[in-house]
This record gives sequence, C-alpha cells and structure tokens, in this order.
Amino acid sequence: RIWYDNGEYHMVSKERTFVVMYAPTNDYNTENATVSVTARSVDGSVPSAGFGLMVHCVQKAGKLEDYALLIYPGEEPEYQVIKHKAGTQSSLVERTKSDAIKPGNAPNKLEIRIKAGDLWFYANGQYLTRINDSENFRRGRVGLYTSDIHEVAFDDLSIER
Repeated sequence: RIWYDNGEYHMVSKERTFVVMYAPTNDYNTENATVSVTARSVDGSVPSAGFGLMVHCVQKAGKLEDYALLIYPGEEPEYQVIKHKAGTQSSLVERTKSDAIKPGNAPNKLEIRIKAGDLWFYANGQYLTRINDSENFRRGRVGLYTSDIHEVAFDDLSIER
C-alpha cells in the first residue's frame, strides 16, 4: 500500500517482500545531484530488509536497476547499500552498525551525493560510505524502498544540482 497523509508519503509492503516507488518523470533525475529524504518507521518496528532512498532508478524490460541506501533503525541501528541489476538485488555494502542512524521511530535524513561515477552515502549529516557507479546507471530517477508489513513514512524529498 502507498498513500499520502499529513504531508508524508507512506508505504507498506507485504510480509517477506519489498516494494519500490520510482519517481514518475525524468524531472526527478539523479545524475550529478545531491538527493535527500527524511524517513521514519511509523511505529518504531524495523522492516526485515530495511527501508530507504534509491537513486539512478530505471526499469528495463520490467526489471529494476538502481542503487539504494537502506536503514535498519533498531536498538543497534544499521545501514546497507544495495544494487538492483536486471531485477536481481545484491548487497554492495553489507549491513553495518552506525551511530549516525537514530533508532525506533525517530526521523532519519538520508542523503546520497552523486558526482560523475561516485556515490557518497550519509545519514543525518554523517558520512557512511562511498561506492562507484560501476553499472553506469547515471541517468535514472529517484525512488523510495521499504520491506515487510511495517509502515514507513517519507518526507522532504530534495534533489539539488
């Protein structure tokens, strides 16, 4: 389910799966941009495969291609960087504990800074990690990701060039 309520974009997936929402037009292109969004778990539960911000999103023959910064804001908060290529999800940075991520239902500002072929990942203004766009996905759109049956809310999406 996906809906807009009280100024936030809410998403819920199905149990043991995930859902993504790509931006509707190329006006939301992420090439050489700084992309950010505030994300929170509505009730403080942590979806099994996390939730977060996606960049360079495209669908080729109905299959996802993108990069994503996912967070797991449990008692010991973690983040992960994933890639979808030809519809298959793989982990580029395994789940890593981080004090930069606020636990429970606290809002977390997720940010991805993109320049040429590199992507820098931040949570709440603190640097997490960097990867190279080895797949050359550069011209895709922004997207949002969540998993499982726990409600997540997104707000304040920004794309700056």
